[in-house]
Amino acid sequence: MKEDDILRDDFLKELVQKSPLDSPSDDFVSRVMGNIQLGPEPVRVRQPFFLMVRSAWPYVLGSVILLIFLFTSDLPFTDYIPGKGFYTNFILPSFNLYISWIRDLFSHSKYTPIGLIIIGAGGFLFLFDRLLDKKPHSQHHNVLL
Repeated sequence: MKEDDILRDDFLKELVQKSPLDSPSDDFVSRVMGNIQLGPEPVRVRQPFFLMVRSAWPYVLGSVILLIFLFTSDLPFTDYIPGKGFYTNFILPSFNLYISWIRDLFSHSKYTPIGLIIIGAGGFLFLFDRLLDKKPHSQHHNVLL
C-alpha cells in the first residue's frame, strides 16, 4: 500500500480533512511535570584506599604464585614466555641471596630472639588494631536533589 493510496479512501480522506490537529493544552507541560515526584538519588560513598588494597591482595598473591610457577617450571610451553631467561638467570639467584641473609639472621643465637620479638610485637599490634578499630564499610546514601 502506497502513501497516496491511504487518502484515496473517501471515509479516511473526509475524517483526516475535517478533524482538527490535536495539540496539547497550554498547561500540559506544567501538569505533567507537577505529577513527577522527586525520588532519592543514591550517591556512592568513596571507598577508602586500604579497603581496595585489602580486597585486591588475594588476586595479587595468586598472580605472583602463578608467575613463580610458570617461570620456575620445566613445562615446554613456558620456554616461549618473553624474559624467562632473565628471570631464571638473574632474579632467582638474588632471591636466594636474600633468603640466605634471613636464614643467617635466625641461625645465630644472638639475633634469633630479636627477630622473634620483632615479629611477635608486630603480630600483637596487628591483632590489637584489628580488635579495636571499627571496620569501615562502603555505604550508599540517599540524597534528595
